[in-house]
Amino acid sequence: MVASGFALVSACGWLTEGWAQRAGAAFNDELQAKAESGDADAQFQLGNCYFFGLGVPKKQIDGVKWYRKAAEQGHAEAQFNLGGCLYQGYGVEPNQVEAARWWRKSAGQNFSPALISLGDCYLHGRGVEKDEKEAVHWFQMAADQDYPPALHRLGNCYLQGTGVDRDIVQAMRCYQKAADSKYQPSIEVLHKLEEGSGG
Repeated sequence: MVASGFALVSACGWLTEGWAQRAGAAFNDELQAKAESGDADAQFQLGNCYFFGLGVPKKQIDGVKWYRKAAEQGHAEAQFNLGGCLYQGYGVEPNQVEAARWWRKSAGQNFSPALISLGDCYLHGRGVEKDEKEAVHWFQMAADQDYPPALHRLGNCYLQGTGVDRDIVQAMRCYQKAADSKYQPSIEVLHKLEEGSGG
């Protein structure tokens, strides 16, 4: 059952492989006690337990409650997950404005998935006013951390001239750097571009 929950969330694009491995810690009484005593990391982990049903019955409402407690203490991953729950309406009423607000807090700590999520908000005008140049700014910040999904998004912007001047060479550099990290969407785009150029 955990796998299907993960597939649902990861399909939304707001979880990373490394984060998913951290989500595997199952519920125990010590974790509950630490969370209740105010430990932000324990609150985040307890949120994962409830959100994914790890050692406790799956209850997304309780997952969101614990994410919020950790997020309010400045926990970057909890801020990011809370933003994702708010954006998608998992365990809470959907609210794209509040989602963008929490992603901005997480992005302020240079958490790469939050940087691109905030960029996506600006790119599509979801929860914030549409601003393609601002989207590129957030993608670039995450790309500067060599985060493959950000490199891919930045490549898309250069390829299409979205928020930046169209620059095929720069797009190819971004895609190649992401592909070098085995990022499948960039590998696929590079193959298509090579086929299209007769390469």
